[in-house]
Amino acid sequence: MKMSSAVEQSLVVLVMLALQKDQLPIKSYLLSDRLDVSESYLKKTMRKLVVAGIVQAIASKEGGFRLARPISQITLLDVYEAIEGDNSFIHSTQLADRIFLNQESNGRFEDVQQALEVATDDVLSVFNEAEQDFKQRLKNYTISKLLHHINADKFDKIDWRHMPVE
Repeated sequence: MKMSSAVEQSLVVLVMLALQKDQLPIKSYLLSDRLDVSESYLKKTMRKLVVAGIVQAIASKEGGFRLARPISQITLLDVYEAIEGDNSFIHSTQLADRIFLNQESNGRFEDVQQALEVATDDVLSVFNEAEQDFKQRLKNYTISKLLHHINADKFDKIDWRHMPVE
């Protein structure tokens, strides 16, 4: 399994939005400058967060993006699924079937087929359990908890719109 960099970027954007002074919207070009990514790429990522109901897009001269719900109600799973999708990341290509069931089995085809089915089911079960554990852990971790770990309450709110980009 490989996770796209958009998940990490989304988490950073959410922290920025959570720390934004007076919850004022932040324009995409400011976010993309801060993250050092193209604005068009960031807009695609932000669109996914909007569709998932995590971020709100404000269309006006003073608009931009802001959080759509409290950080205590945004989990890592919400972010992961918004960016990567909610489908299973386990996909069998049936390679073992093509390799082992196409061989001459000297009359033992049923034995080979049955053993292969049991082994395949066993392996897929392990991967499915691991995926469920992974998603449950993400579901139990909120942006609020992330901010708590970095002691965000000790920071003054930041107006990212007026911070110089280095």
